[in-house]
Amino acid sequence: MPSCNHSTNWNTGIGLLLGLLLLAGCATFGNLTRISSEGLEGPQASQCGACHVDQYREWQGTAHAKAFTSTTFQEAAGSPPEEECLKCHSPLEIRAEKTESRSFHQQEGVTCISCHLSEGKMHGPHASSALFNPHPVEEDSTFYASQSLCAACHAETHTQWQKTAARQETRTCQECHQPVVQRRATQGTNFFSNILVAFEDELPTRSHEITLEKMVNFPGGVTITALAIKTGPNAPALEVTLRNNLPHDLPTGTYGEKEIQLVLTSVKDKELSTDKKVQVSNEQHPIAAGETKKIVIPLASTDVLSGTLRLKLERHSESHAGRPPILLVSKNIDFVSEALL
Repeated sequence: MPSCNHSTNWNTGIGLLLGLLLLAGCATFGNLTRISSEGLEGPQASQCGACHVDQYREWQGTAHAKAFTSTTFQEAAGSPPEEECLKCHSPLEIRAEKTESRSFHQQEGVTCISCHLSEGKMHGPHASSALFNPHPVEEDSTFYASQSLCAACHAETHTQWQKTAARQETRTCQECHQPVVQRRATQGTNFFSNILVAFEDELPTRSHEITLEKMVNFPGGVTITALAIKTGPNAPALEVTLRNNLPHDLPTGTYGEKEIQLVLTSVKDKELSTDKKVQVSNEQHPIAAGETKKIVIPLASTDVLSGTLRLKLERHSESHAGRPPILLVSKNIDFVSEALL
């Protein structure tokens, strides 16, 4: 009999806690998974961010969040943007058999519901461990670990990945572009929600900070080897061999101006001299997955005698003004070669 009282007291306490949480206002629950019959109204990312605080913050800094508002897209898509473009730059839901654009909150680009909302439920890679769910939740670990998650919009890169995967085991998009983080699905923002969230399981999941700048560090994605050579009398040079071990082209992607540059820097007394920059590939002429390319860089006698040369492989994007180069791999070369002079 006492055990029943303990159980009743526990349930009463939890019920009271939930009531207080509802009063605290984690979010307005009813419309989190509802899209109007006319398709003109639906959830906003900030509503999801009221409880999924970390995921929302990570998403805000991504190209997905700026997919519609970016100057590059606005200039390329026309006014108004073509429907074919909007299917990926403001998609309603990618889980649908046929991807369609949405007419509400277009400025949010690829937003929370684009990847997680389908048939009135929020889908994700894990089952809910919360004491209660403010909206319907469904686990789909297979979909969120597979290439299907990205294929709807990144079709060209997905096709390249499929060709690589057909001949060898390779990493998925998520393994390279979404670092693993250990956390709860929701994060508290006040006293009561902090208590409630504490009952959830902490699980290894993927970060929503999906940007090229935040790629997972997998050594060997692109390898560089360098050999000092002479191309003629008093003509020292560096023969650089690049191998693309990524499961897609370098660079990859259908749209935008992008190129891969090899940057050679001399290091003298810990000071960097002027860079030598060589274009390795661009969107029209990429280095395919598994392909090797050789580049010969002429050297000055001062480079040869400097003692250290630094090679950097960088991704540049002329169509995204203000975006800094993304370092793909770097290599230091230490040598003093009188024989080259």
